Amino acid sequence: MSGLGLGVGVIASMAVDPLTDPDLVRIDAHDIFSHSTTKIGFRRSTFLRSYMYDFIQRFAPHLTRDVVDTAVALRSNEEIEAMFQDIKLPEK
Repeated sequence: MSGLGLGVGVIASMAVDPLTDPDLVRIDAHDIFSHSTTKIGFRRSTFLRSYMYDFIQRFAPHLTRDVVDTAVALRSNEEIEAMFQDIKLPEK
């Protein structure tokens, strides 16, 4: 059987750009999946290099180097959650 060049995948809406992905067909399935928030995690002892800070800020513009450093200095996940509780995340 020859391949038809077709495939099905489930990806986040933020990962599809109609201008750069004109060959993808998008079917809205928000009523099937609940809302979720993606988090970035790393070991507390990790030395964050500048490219890591750059990636974090490109992923989430509100996470500047100073904000990340402040979060890293906190002692518990509860303190980190409290630090970000009033941040309004963008929805697409």
